[in-house]
Amino acid sequence: KRNKYSVRSYFVMFWQGLAAFSLSGKIPVHTIFDSCPEGNGIRSIAITRDSKFLATISDAENQKVCIWKWTLAVETPTCMLELPKEYGFQEHLIFNPVNNKELVSNSKTQAVYYSWFEDKGILTHSAPLLTEKTFNKLVGKFSQSVFHLKLPQILSATKEGKLVVWDIHYPWASSTSASSSAAEPRKLVHLQKEAITVLTTIDSYIVTGDIKGNIKFYDHTFSIVNWYSNFKLGAIRTLSFSKTLPSPPTEKSNLPTDCTLRGDLFVVRNFIIGTFDATVYHMTVDGTKLEKLFVEPRDAVHAISCHPYQPLIAVGSVCGIIKVWDFEKKVYLFSRTFEKGLGVQSLTYNPEGALLGAGFTEGTVYILDAMSLENETSEPFKYSRSSVSHVSFSHDSNYMATADISFTVAVYMMVVKNGQRVWEYLARLRAHHNSIRSLLFGIHLDSNEPRLLSLGTDRFLIEYNLTKSYKDHLEVLDIHRTDQGNYPTCMIWYPPLTKELFLLICNSGYKVKLFNATTKMCR
Repeated sequence: KRNKYSVRSYFVMFWQGLAAFSLSGKIPVHTIFDSCPEGNGIRSIAITRDSKFLATISDAENQKVCIWKWTLAVETPTCMLELPKEYGFQEHLIFNPVNNKELVSNSKTQAVYYSWFEDKGILTHSAPLLTEKTFNKLVGKFSQSVFHLKLPQILSATKEGKLVVWDIHYPWASSTSASSSAAEPRKLVHLQKEAITVLTTIDSYIVTGDIKGNIKFYDHTFSIVNWYSNFKLGAIRTLSFSKTLPSPPTEKSNLPTDCTLRGDLFVVRNFIIGTFDATVYHMTVDGTKLEKLFVEPRDAVHAISCHPYQPLIAVGSVCGIIKVWDFEKKVYLFSRTFEKGLGVQSLTYNPEGALLGAGFTEGTVYILDAMSLENETSEPFKYSRSSVSHVSFSHDSNYMATADISFTVAVYMMVVKNGQRVWEYLARLRAHHNSIRSLLFGIHLDSNEPRLLSLGTDRFLIEYNLTKSYKDHLEVLDIHRTDQGNYPTCMIWYPPLTKELFLLICNSGYKVKLFNATTKMCR
């Protein structure tokens, strides 16, 4: 397979193993299972420029650095080194691009230089102590480290906008010691005012990304060559440069000039920018064109809902983004970002799949068009005082109900006004005295009218009387206690496999119960 597929491959990290994939067909070339036998996973991974070797740092409390000769199809690392806890949690790892036998990693407080003696199977390290007394100046927390482009040095960027320059001292050629290579701090360079979040190198440039969204290019003497600061980006999380070399300038080129006295054309590869607010951009240097590729949720996803008959799934995040995906084609279709402060907590399609009900963390309820995510109502509903945890539609889509973390159920209904069908608020009621776990609509078998039930950790199953409810009054039909010691965790309608209609309820005692949907008796 290594003859069939290019060794120039890219790598992904699984929870318990490493896998290499062919660039063209995403076909696994080699998989290392149980790369972390303790089950802790991989924190950081690096690959040499010639793709022959991998290096990993585990995600364990006692971190281990491993080097893998993955092309030999071995299942164990060629060497391993356990790091002391006092080095801090090492989060960033990189090979020296011109020497496969050197690596550097760093935590927020400690940079570690590694020498790999391949023939002896030994990985040694040097972790020079650095304090504010070293340079008599504030250094700051480390973000990332790289090797200098031309000198035997390591550069570590800090959150104070500075670079720590470390000298690498090599052993004499005649020395047989495998531990004499070492790094020591040489100088502190105050590069910029902004905290540096990304440090990398490309061609002849040292590149930084900072907390204010600026991207700056320096030469090997740390003199600035060019920068991008007018795009109003979020804090830079990652920079990835194209593998394709930039084309030589022509008369049609629209390249910027650098900031040197000569004012030469600034020629660099196109690159991808990732920011801390989960936005990904593509920068085309010729013409200075910035294209937003996509926006991903930067906070927890609390809400998902599948379309009733199409292969669509809506995903809502606490950061206020709703994204709709085709889960068969694995394609992102469209999204909507709500104003700051609105976090998506619950999502539900109506039975026809034309509407999407959305509940938000501060109590707002939206009814959206499922295909455009535009508002179906002139204004969102703001009757809940706390996060809306559940949204449910009736079978005929004439009712929508919500539940919030203040134990309150609210009902909205479709009415006809001026010949148009519009949504209106009906009523709300706090009938539970503990959190609501399920909110379900059903159907009255004798009348085909919708019925509404809620289930709480207070062990009460409550059914509401929608026909006798009116503006600002939600009528309760009955209250039934489902458990004694345990509390219910969720509820669904049991499939109509028998003539008797059931509610299926699970509880905290790992029990599954069937309740008659009419009498509420446990069967």
